[in-house]
Formats: sequence, structure tokens, C-alpha cells
Amino acid sequence: MGGVDAVKGRYIALAIVMSGVFMSVLDAVALNIALPAITSDFGVAVADAQWVVTGYLLTQTCFLIVAGKVSERTGQAKMFTAGLAAFTAASLLCALSAELGQLILFRVAQGVGASMLFSVSTSIVFRSFGIRDRGKAMGLLGSTVAVGGMLGPVIGGFLVGALGWQSIFLVNVPIGAVAALAAVKVLRVDEVLVDRLHMDHIGTVLWVLSMSSLMLTLGWLGQDGTVALEVVIALLAFVASIALFIRRERTAPHPLMDISVFGVRRFTLVGLSMVMFFLSMSMVTILGPFYYVGVLNYDPAIVGLIFMVLPAVTMFGSPLVGKMYDARRFRPYAAAGHVVRAGGFFVMAFGFLVANVLMTVMGFFLMGVGSSLFQTPNNSEMMLALPKEKSALASSIQATTRNLSVAMGISIATILMTLMMGSMDYGAIAGGPLAGELARSVAIATSFGGALSLIGAAISQRGEKLILKEETYT
Repeated sequence: MGGVDAVKGRYIALAIVMSGVFMSVLDAVALNIALPAITSDFGVAVADAQWVVTGYLLTQTCFLIVAGKVSERTGQAKMFTAGLAAFTAASLLCALSAELGQLILFRVAQGVGASMLFSVSTSIVFRSFGIRDRGKAMGLLGSTVAVGGMLGPVIGGFLVGALGWQSIFLVNVPIGAVAALAAVKVLRVDEVLVDRLHMDHIGTVLWVLSMSSLMLTLGWLGQDGTVALEVVIALLAFVASIALFIRRERTAPHPLMDISVFGVRRFTLVGLSMVMFFLSMSMVTILGPFYYVGVLNYDPAIVGLIFMVLPAVTMFGSPLVGKMYDARRFRPYAAAGHVVRAGGFFVMAFGFLVANVLMTVMGFFLMGVGSSLFQTPNNSEMMLALPKEKSALASSIQATTRNLSVAMGISIATILMTLMMGSMDYGAIAGGPLAGELARSVAIATSFGGALSLIGAAISQRGEKLILKEETYT
């Protein structure tokens, strides 16, 4: 990046990336608040309106790897800038949509833009900062995600109530336009581009087919946990397409994804640890609201305030851990983060059983501390595990892993609730004499999240030992 060695240039680049990430995270979270208004405005069923969310997530997940590959020719700065512009333009079109079909179409376009900027955002920050302050920068990027997640429900509720659901999208336009113009003028990345983009079109089709069928499988399973015909068809399509994709990538002269990177043990271990992190988180983010509303009969606004504890801790904790990581890199940050999170899950599960709200809040606090310890070091080590020229691939794999893990976590959480509650309908037991069954089910699922965190701690410990061993001999 031109001038990236200068402190000012590095932090301008970081500010631009943070703006784009904040905008997309805020939009995604706030839109959940707007779904009831969208459903009523267009006079459609909830199942149909849900495609506004599903279409975006599906598209983003499918094209993260593709965008990362294309950035090898265009450059990461241009890919990020184009993604910002596409996301911003699609936001305006979403706000102007006259019917649900148009809104879903433009949300898909938003998903393409989001895949372009997310595929390289971590890589840009990683390449812009040196080893002495990289952790701090990655921590600030992580806190941006936390702030977006924390403010999303608050800002979303205010905008929808005061100005309508269209304002959720319109607020992106000035932010995105300013960030895109700034990116055109100053965002540069010091990288070597390929002379010609050799796109594996067959591999691309197989990858998009595999990811879309997997996301649909997880989405349909997540609705009620029932293995319907469409779930079986989508699952078979995924198994067939991913098998063909792996076979294709092993023999293609210019593969879409260099799958040999998964042979790098430290890269794979760090990635698996991330999977455990996001799988476990869904146990609380999906099922927690059912407990607070259905068992304690709390108002949704109060539930939102309780759920702000975790991102609030992460917002302050991530930059602090980033500084610690810069000063002393070789410490078991990720493993310790998983252990602290596991403690938070178990404390929260007990709080759910005994209806102790303060214990559940303490659980959120511990999860926030654990998340702060985990995310910045883990994200940094995932980037460091591969050669610098593969940073775009590492960044896009990281983002894809996060999306798939969240989708898997939602499905697992829903299936667990379905298995434990059986045929009992949530609406029938919420606030009634059977609310104890709901509390028990949520507590067990939360404990399962704690178990996943302990597995993640074991994986992280192995990865951190391997990293220390490899770095000692180099």
C-alpha cells in the first residue's frame, strides 16, 4: 500500500475497512428487527419474508471464495472498493423496492457486494500492519463487529419505528458512499498481482452449488428440525457437488481454491477452533431469547439490553487483547478464551435452571471476556499460517468458515430444542405451567455449547503448541 508504512496511512486504511464492515454488520442485525414490518407492508407470509435474510446470507457465503480468487488479479483494494460500491447501490435499491420479489433480488445483490468486501477485509488489515501493531488493528476490527452487533437492534428499532423499514437500507447510502470515495483515493495494498486471471469455471459452478445446497439444507433444518424431502435432496446435492469440487480442485491446473492449504496443520487447527467458537455461540444467541420471553416473560427490549452485555465486553476487550498479543504473541490466548467461554456457558445454564437472571448476565460477561481472548489472536494466527501471497485465500476461507459455522449452529440449536421439547409447541408452553420444560431444554442446549467450547479449547491448545514449535525452529 502506498504510504502504508506511515502510521497515518495504515490507520486510514483501517478506518475505511472498519466503516465497510460496520455498515454490513449493522445492516444484517438491524434487518431482523425490520422483518415484521416488511412482512406486514408487503402482506406476505413470514416464511416468504425470511428469504430477505436467507438470500443475503446464502449469496454472501457462496461468493466469498470466488471474490477472494478474483482479487488476485484486481487487487484487494479494488475488490474491497467495488464491494463497498455494490453494497451501497444495492442498499438504495432495497429501500426503493415496491414488492417482496424486488427486495429479495436486491438483497442478493447486497450479498454479492458483502462477499467482495468481506473476502479481503481481514487480509487488507493484516497486510497493512506490521507484527508490532497488527494485533491491535485486528482487535479494533473485531470490536467493530461487536459494536455493529450491539447497536444493530437499538438503531434498527429506532429507525423502523420512526421512519419505516426502508430507513434500515437508506442509512447505508451516505456511509457507503463516503467510505467508497475514500477507498478510491487512498486505499492501497502492497501486493503482487497475477498477470492473468485463470478462473476455474467448472470449479466455481461446483463450489456455488455445494455452498448453496448446504446453506439451504441448514436453513430448512433450522426451521423445525424436520428432515423433509427438500432437505434430503439439498443434502444429496451438497454431498455430490462438494465431492466433485474436491476432485476437480486436486487436478485443475488453476484451481478456484488451493485445497492443499488444509494440509497445513496449524491453519486447519485454527480453522476448526473457529468452527467450535461460532457453533457454540448459536446455542445462546438463538435459544436465549426463547428463555427470557417464554420463561421469565421479559419484554423484548429488556432481552435486547441483556444481550448487549456480550458485545459490549468484546468491544472494549478485543483491542486490549490485541495489544497484549502484539507484546507477547506466544501465549495460549485462544485456548484460554474457549475455557473462559465454557465457564460462561455453564454458569448461564445453571442460571437458566434456577431462574437467576444475574447468573445469566454473568454468563454473558464471561463469554465476552472469552470472545475477546479468542478472536483477535485466532484470526491473526489463521492469516499467519499461510504465505503472505495467499492472504486473500486465507481471509475468504475465514469468512466462509464463520458463515457456515453460524448456519450450522442455528440448525443444531433448533434440532436440540425440537428433540428435547418433542411435540410441545412453544406458544403453548411459554409463560405457562410447562415453562420449566422450556427452561430445562435451553439450559441443556447451553451446556452443550459449553462442551463445544471445551472441544475448541483442546483444538486451540494443539494448534498453539504447534505454532510455538514451528516458530521456535524458524
